[in-house]
Amino acid sequence: MDVLILIGRLLLAALLYLFLGALFWLLWRDLQAARRQAGAPQLRERPGQLRVLQAGGGLTADQVIPLLTYTTLGRAEANTVVVADPYASAEHAVITWRSGQWWLEDRDSRNGTLLNDIPVEEPLIIGEGDVIGIGQARLRFEYVNGNEPA
Repeated sequence: MDVLILIGRLLLAALLYLFLGALFWLLWRDLQAARRQAGAPQLRERPGQLRVLQAGGGLTADQVIPLLTYTTLGRAEANTVVVADPYASAEHAVITWRSGQWWLEDRDSRNGTLLNDIPVEEPLIIGEGDVIGIGQARLRFEYVNGNEPA
């Protein structure tokens, strides 16, 4: 009986070492993949801005608003761009830089967000000259300093 207990303990110890070895191997493989990815060329952000075409909600005509990597638009003071318009929601829309593109997303606003007078129902890529409508305000997306895509 003592021999069976010893064999069981040795088998459990071997399984534990096998598990730990597999875990370290997976971690090492992920670390190597991360190093290879870090050496790959990164997509550079193309700076963007919004130019106010039609004033409304506290914005002034021809005002230029630089975009951050994550820019929120809405009526609440916590937003990056405050649009104090009665038709704007507290968190109306968001513009983000991801996968080498600028994206516009409606945040389930009551009156919706427009892109070139078409309602935004899912995240959309925006480009030079696109017009975003929030309430009565109209904002044109532009690349900064002529950094238009190739």
